[in-house]
Amino acid sequence: MADRKGQTADPPKRIPLMPGNVRAGQVISLVEVTGGLGSTINAARLADELGADIAVLIPILDTAELLGLVKAEKGEVTLTEFGQKFQKTTKEKVRLLTSQLSKIEPFKTALDLVSRKGSVSTEEVAAALQSKGIEWYHEPDLNVDLLRTILIHWAIYAGLLSYNKEGRFEPVKK
Repeated sequence: MADRKGQTADPPKRIPLMPGNVRAGQVISLVEVTGGLGSTINAARLADELGADIAVLIPILDTAELLGLVKAEKGEVTLTEFGQKFQKTTKEKVRLLTSQLSKIEPFKTALDLVSRKGSVSTEEVAAALQSKGIEWYHEPDLNVDLLRTILIHWAIYAGLLSYNKEGRFEPVKK
């Protein structure tokens, strides 16, 4: 893409973004099944083993790849070294993902806001993300609801944030 002076502009930087419709249990199941059937499995077989069609599998697979658990190439899914460690862990699997999650939106922005403000509402996180051009839905209420679900399901489960009785995210008290 060229600008007005004929210079080639850099392509926009891709921001890693957590899919809104994938839950931790789905990712854990994908890793467990892949590891249980060998370190590499065909994606179609993996979908069958998980009882999901390929359209359902793709966002789960994308999430597992985003988190560094699997590598998908040419229809084959392979556990990474980290994925193998994750699969062998028996307790608090999602807590192993804290480092990866902290680099992915919306967690990166939420953690930054919490570190600066002490606590933050979902609406504040949504506004900060929107200023970066990140939203899951164009309808503001749906976007905030999905964002809250993602943050509660992943960030709290992974021990990145806590959620107080006022409905605000805050640092985990140690």
